[in-house]
Amino acid sequence: MEQLELPSDEVWSERRFWFEDLEAAAGQSGAPAPSEQACALMIDLQSSFCAGAFSAVVILAAAIIEAQAERAQIDDRQQDPEYRKARRWLQDLRNKLVHEDRESPAITVEDHWLRRGEWETAARRAIVLAFAALYPDADLSGAHLPGAAPHSQEDPA
Repeated sequence: MEQLELPSDEVWSERRFWFEDLEAAAGQSGAPAPSEQACALMIDLQSSFCAGAFSAVVILAAAIIEAQAERAQIDDRQQDPEYRKARRWLQDLRNKLVHEDRESPAITVEDHWLRRGEWETAARRAIVLAFAALYPDADLSGAHLPGAAPHSQEDPA
C-alpha cells in the first residue's frame, strides 16, 4: 500500500515548505504566543501532514482549534460567517471520523487508494483553519490549496 510507504523526499519537502510558509505568514500577524500544548500539537500536525496521515491531520487540527478557543477570551473571527461555516465543516468532519457510522464511514480503505488528493485538500484546509485560530489577526485568505478553491466547502467524506 503506497500510503504506508514514506513519501518521496520531493513530496515530503513540498508539504513541509507549504506548512512552514503558512506558519511564517500567520506568525507575522503579531498574535499572542499560542499555548505550549498548541505548539506541541502543531509539531504533530506538521509531521502527520508531511507523512500523509490526512484524517489524523483533520482530527488534530480540530483539537488545536478547540483548545485554542477555550484559551482565547474573544475570537473576533466568530462573527465572520465564512469562518464559522469553515469551522463547522471541520468539526463535522472530525466528528464523523471520531464517531464511526458503520453504515456510512467517513473514511474507508478505498479512500486511501482513490481519494488521497481529496483528503490532502481537506487536511490542508484544516491546517489553514488551525493557523487562523492560533493567529486570529493573520490574513490567510491567499493560502494555496491544491485541487480546490481556497475555502471550498466541499466535504471529502
